[in-house]
Amino acid sequence: MNGDLGAKGDLPGGVVSEYKYRANILIVDDRDDKRLAMETIIAGLGENILQATSGKEALKCLLNDDFAVILLDVNMPGMDGFETAHLIRQRKNSEHTPIIFVTGISDTETHVSRGYSLGAVDYILTPVLPEVLRTKVTVFVELFKKSELLRRQAERLRTAHDELETRVRDRTTQLAAANKSLQAEIIERQRVEAEIRKLNAELEQRVSDRTTELAEANQELEAFTYSVAHDLQAPLRNIQSYAQLLEEDFGSQVPPESMQYLRRIGTRVKHMAQLVSDLLNLSRIAKHDLNRQETNLRRIVDEAIVNAKSEAKDRDIEWHVMELTPVECDPGLIMQVFANLLSNAVKYTQPRPKARIEIGQINQNGEAPIYIRDNGVGFDMKFVDKLFGVFQRLHPHAEFEGTGVGLATVARIVRKHGGSIWAEGEENKGATFYFTLGNRSKENEMPQLSAREGSGLR
Repeated sequence: MNGDLGAKGDLPGGVVSEYKYRANILIVDDRDDKRLAMETIIAGLGENILQATSGKEALKCLLNDDFAVILLDVNMPGMDGFETAHLIRQRKNSEHTPIIFVTGISDTETHVSRGYSLGAVDYILTPVLPEVLRTKVTVFVELFKKSELLRRQAERLRTAHDELETRVRDRTTQLAAANKSLQAEIIERQRVEAEIRKLNAELEQRVSDRTTELAEANQELEAFTYSVAHDLQAPLRNIQSYAQLLEEDFGSQVPPESMQYLRRIGTRVKHMAQLVSDLLNLSRIAKHDLNRQETNLRRIVDEAIVNAKSEAKDRDIEWHVMELTPVECDPGLIMQVFANLLSNAVKYTQPRPKARIEIGQINQNGEAPIYIRDNGVGFDMKFVDKLFGVFQRLHPHAEFEGTGVGLATVARIVRKHGGSIWAEGEENKGATFYFTLGNRSKENEMPQLSAREGSGLR
């Protein structure tokens, strides 16, 4: 049966609504005006109305659809209504389909008798009384719907019964197998649960002890790092001062080779003093309490660019700052992030006759990572895991100066905000650093570096 279901279709429990189901009605007549007239009369019933202009076309319709009733004209060219009705009755799917002959032939007695002999349920002469036609069609439509409803319900009940029997049989087999091993399983589970409880208790104690030890070790390490770095400042200043005095007071008396050694001492002391300063700064970040506030990133970036330009001196650098949305962060620490990343970009674009540095923001997986992109020397992605670790470098110190602490400081600040940092690059094709700043719920988590965050300075 190929009728249409309304918006609700089948009712709960697999019952078809007879009120939502639309039955098919077939009008067969070679005259357009008669088909239109009959369609107009029964259109208000809300059913599916199909039309055929000949007996042959009507038979084609019956191949695809079942019909509640067929309104069939008698006098049609080629194959008349009686022959069409005879062929309709020969088909198994349509042998019981109600046929109402609608014709204007006056020899009513002969034709009516022949029509009924062919299995017609009614015989209507034209002109048709609309109410009569509508009433007769309604009777057969309702009868068809009730029959179809009963057929579908019976089919669903049979299917449900078969499925239920299968499920009961399968379930019974499963329960029998499950019950057979249930007792042994219960005993084994009790034993395992007791062992797990014991192991969990031991593990919790070990984790607690280890956490305490790690916290104490971290505090001692931070204190040691700060103390060493702080205590090194005074001796380094003295060495630098003595080297400067020797050069100023006895420069003319010192042999050229010795003067070169003296200047190297000054350079290395200066580098070590910067390294100590960077380590102190890195240590202070761990102790620094975040002061989150709504921050205009463009203002911070502009200030960081001014400082970076002073490092670049007279170099040709093209700066591009895209739109940046305000964020909640610690302005002082984020200023340091931009200062270090821009300084990094300025440093590694030195070989370029015209450097290009871009600062912007992108949408990615519901976040808005900030990026700093340059056209510098780049790096090999197989070493990306070294990018953010202390004292790690991907380029020789002779080519590019640096202490190896700058990106480690950036990573620590970003993680302190609950964010993530990562980088992408290619040798001689530049690099891009990305970072997010997380939210308040993450700022105290201090997550470990992910694979993309790496460990080491370029």
